[in-house]
Amino acid sequence: MPLITTRSYTDADRDAALAIFDSNLPEYFGPGERAWFEESLDDPDGPALVLAIDGQPVAFGGWEVWDHYNKALLCWGMVHRSSHALALGRLLLLERVLGIARSAPATRWVTVDTSPLVAPFFVHCGFEQTSVWPGGYRSGMTMHELRLDLAGADVAALEGRRDAARERAQARIVNDR
Repeated sequence: MPLITTRSYTDADRDAALAIFDSNLPEYFGPGERAWFEESLDDPDGPALVLAIDGQPVAFGGWEVWDHYNKALLCWGMVHRSSHALALGRLLLLERVLGIARSAPATRWVTVDTSPLVAPFFVHCGFEQTSVWPGGYRSGMTMHELRLDLAGADVAALEGRRDAARERAQARIVNDR
């Protein structure tokens, strides 16, 4: 059985994170965004996580909490292209939402901006779309802004959803091998 682990990002993960990013070009990120991602790795605005399968990093994502605005922003969520369709995106999302709920329990909104290809994933996971900005990214790609209401979020229920997502991902990996 493959072992999926979640851990905090460290500088030792930098090359793996960049490889994950590069595997998603040009459909999910514009080529001009790589320098911005590198800056984010070198000087993060908040925590970041790595998902690994049997020790090999396959997903990366972070967040930052904006206490003054009662919200958190999901940053740079991505799964290596070779691991798409293994349910790791949902697991990564739930790990980050759970991290926000645990570390900043008063946070009301979890927000994200993303590309047209990824926006439906967030809607499927319970986010509501709040705006669409044609050419909203530096690369010229359209930006979709979405949010999730965390008011009254139950950490135990989020943990249960995360655990179920991990089991689904592990089952898909086993079936994929």
